[in-house]
Amino acid sequence: MAKELRLQGIAASPGIGIGRIFIHRRHAQPVTRQTVSDPESELRRFARALERARAELDELRGLVVERLGTEETELWDAQMMMLSDPTAAEGTRERIRRDGQDAASAFHEVMEQISQQLDAADSQYLKERASDIRDITWRVVKHVRDQGQAPSIPRDSIVLAHELSPADAAYLATQKAAAMVTEIGGKTSHTAIIARSLEIPAVVGIKGSLAQASQGDWAVVDGNRGTVILNPLPATLESYRRQQKSYLRHVADLRKLRKSKAITRDGHQVELSANIELPEETVAVLSHGAKGVGLFRTEFLYLTSDRLPTEDEQYAIYRRVAEKLAPDPVIIRTFDLGGDKIGGQAPEPEANPFLGWRAIRFCLDRPELFKAQIRAILKASAHGQVKIMFPMICCLEELRRAKAAVEEAKQELRGDRVKFDEHCQVGIMIETPAAALTATALAQESDFFSIGSNDLTQYTLAVDRTNHRVARMYDPFNPAVLRLVREVIECGHRAGIWVGMCGEMCADPLAVPLLLGLSLDEFSMNPVAVPEVKRMILNLRLDQCRRVAARVMEAESADKSRAILADFVIGLFPDLALTCSVEGT
Repeated sequence: MAKELRLQGIAASPGIGIGRIFIHRRHAQPVTRQTVSDPESELRRFARALERARAELDELRGLVVERLGTEETELWDAQMMMLSDPTAAEGTRERIRRDGQDAASAFHEVMEQISQQLDAADSQYLKERASDIRDITWRVVKHVRDQGQAPSIPRDSIVLAHELSPADAAYLATQKAAAMVTEIGGKTSHTAIIARSLEIPAVVGIKGSLAQASQGDWAVVDGNRGTVILNPLPATLESYRRQQKSYLRHVADLRKLRKSKAITRDGHQVELSANIELPEETVAVLSHGAKGVGLFRTEFLYLTSDRLPTEDEQYAIYRRVAEKLAPDPVIIRTFDLGGDKIGGQAPEPEANPFLGWRAIRFCLDRPELFKAQIRAILKASAHGQVKIMFPMICCLEELRRAKAAVEEAKQELRGDRVKFDEHCQVGIMIETPAAALTATALAQESDFFSIGSNDLTQYTLAVDRTNHRVARMYDPFNPAVLRLVREVIECGHRAGIWVGMCGEMCADPLAVPLLLGLSLDEFSMNPVAVPEVKRMILNLRLDQCRRVAARVMEAESADKSRAILADFVIGLFPDLALTCSVEGT
């Protein structure tokens, strides 16, 4: 009997899948260049392949509409646009006409150049878009070769692949796959988004998993923890079957809370919003019961293009998100770009880009870029409850300059007779100790605060959490961080403005009662985390949260803070024992 083997990857879509392995090898046949004797016939073959690939994607798009509604179809629309891209198609035709090259290798070479450029990018987002390019390439090559439809996958299979496209994920849903595992990819990939939306457990980023797996063997995929178990022992299988049943019951219970407001047992209401990076994630916002968007990161507009996005292009995207989520709010963060990520440009090297020319500093130095984005956001505000949020504000002067840009944009739109919300709120992210310690002054000129706990922790503790040598010291429960969080909330409330948090801290079960006790008004998080946090809030009392928060604020260490909170949370929610770690990260 084969030995049980546990592999650790990235938890991309929650849930537990149990089944036999089906290895999905898309590129089994290499694409080698050949010479054709009849270029005109080859051009016709290429045209037919493009049409068949479009039809195939359109069929999968129909599945997504049926399962999820039209909100998710942007992914397929984007791929359809790539198939219709005249540059790639004409480049292929030119190779066929000029060199007598076969259509399959000609198209493969043209598209491979594009995917290699994306793979070489510093941005993880761009790297993951290369998967979409390779999916299109495979579909067209398949139809050039008349290879037909994808093979049937046995029901309840654990599908292992080097990578899977969003269309693959949709196809797996039609085949009733139990889970999927890939060797590459990340949480922000389109495939991961689709897997979460279709509720297929998924783990990504397990390099070498194909070499260690065998077709037909049993496997367990734990999409909650990012674990894959090959050849599980009988005891392991039995344990995970129990966990799977428990998880499905838990999910069913959470789903009933989708339309419930986040109100404590003693009547205190807070807002639970979502953080999103892509317009396509609006469906997850709605399906998980979040109240709008507390943080819409807009950097994808830069990181997916080799040119600056126009005002109209931005407006179209912001408007679409605002309309889909209306009347709930959408808080759009202006570009958090900097030395490490400026799409389509080669910035001057910086020793430490995260302490350099980034975010609001970059935008204030590029007024034409900043103004275009502000105008686009303001125009979108006519179609929903849109708010503007500035990142990395460190002083009052920066806030005043940014607000002046908003006023200039408003004046221009009035002159152009363009509609917008005259009362569009303008707030700031509190991400640095400088902002937290001057929160009293900043609150006088802000409509709201949103605490970026990730950066606030990192800058307060002088710890780069991506550096494995010091990452263990990164801990939002450090007393210094907690005191800054409390200070920001109190300063905001004294000035009469609401205070939210959009960092990972507010989705941590340990932090929920603490932040409630500190009187945080809004929690904004990954949409998937919303139901669990809502469940906790519905079963907590504000008075008990305030008492435990007072104890935590007296603690002399992060470990002590965690211990106090773990005792409190596990006492009320025993099922959260596995996720409530009393140790720092």
